Amino acid sequence: MKHLARFFCLFSALVGQIDMAEINIGPNKTHVGVVLYSTDVSDFVPLMSDAEVLKTRVFDFTFPGQMRATDVGIRKAVDILTKEKRNVSQKMILISSGKSDNRLKTKLESELAQAKGVDIWGLGIFPYLSMTELESLTTNGPKQAFEIENVREFFGAFTQLTTGETDNVYTYREPVDLVFAIDVSTKTGESNFQRIMATVLKCLQILFIGPSDTHVGVVISTSTSSIQLQSDYETIYSSVSSLKLSNRVLTTDTVLGAAIDSVLATERQVPKIIILITNGDYINTYTNETNGLFSRYENETHSEASRARDQNITLWGVGIGCEFLLMEDLCRISQALYLKDLTTNLQTLEYNRTVVTNGRRTKCE
Repeated sequence: MKHLARFFCLFSALVGQIDMAEINIGPNKTHVGVVLYSTDVSDFVPLMSDAEVLKTRVFDFTFPGQMRATDVGIRKAVDILTKEKRNVSQKMILISSGKSDNRLKTKLESELAQAKGVDIWGLGIFPYLSMTELESLTTNGPKQAFEIENVREFFGAFTQLTTGETDNVYTYREPVDLVFAIDVSTKTGESNFQRIMATVLKCLQILFIGPSDTHVGVVISTSTSSIQLQSDYETIYSSVSSLKLSNRVLTTDTVLGAAIDSVLATERQVPKIIILITNGDYINTYTNETNGLFSRYENETHSEASRARDQNITLWGVGIGCEFLLMEDLCRISQALYLKDLTTNLQTLEYNRTVVTNGRRTKCE
């Protein structure tokens, strides 16, 4: 009964005693949704613009179980936020004791949410509060994590983001056409190949894939056939999951050229992007790496990179096990980074930061 009482007191504080005008809810203003979870999603309210209907729906909630599958709650909240295609900033208030049943999964879902542009705030509940974990899940650590006794302080900070009293910075998402060009050879090894595949699959989870959103394709050096640009998440995820490392390899310039052709095959007026993931072997299966032969394939790869630039294609080079190539070569033909850093940088491809000043939008450089 003590937990039940605290449960209803919490919702009273959040949607009852607090005037909804403080967070500026309305059709052309802030939209609010709620997710209630225990072992699974117990109940939820989609994004709403009517404060009274929201309060009614929330007070119909029933007390959930004692388990804390926080990762499930975060995932559902992200799903609700991303279904609505408004070009506004997206905020999540995570109300939790900070003691999730699976901390690893919870941390991963938090990172994926933030990679999708969701700004996470935390509100901690006593008596079993673990502020350490809660702070680790928020976007700015302790600056965006509050205890339940400080609910008024919490709203004082949070409402500044929704009232529009000052110049606001919003994150605007736009769809892109993206092709992963995976350049591997037998020297890559199965373990490194699996690292590449795991990274690409995680990227697919981060991206907003859909008919009117981002389309994704894959060209891989171990196959003559490529995965054409797809708008269905399940299809592209399944196709990438089935890719294998084989002895048949294409040269880097061929892989990059095929990726360029693939991304140019669509006439959608959206940014075109290629992510070249390579182990650095320009000639791959060739063992007679004479200076002339190496220079030929190196030059052809650079020529394809120049073709990409001429077509206004953004080219990223991602290195795996090739420090010399990454530092000395990839930086000359593309924006270069290491495989381990790809997922944390991926969100910049779909997102633009825009300052709203007196109703006018200007892009942040």
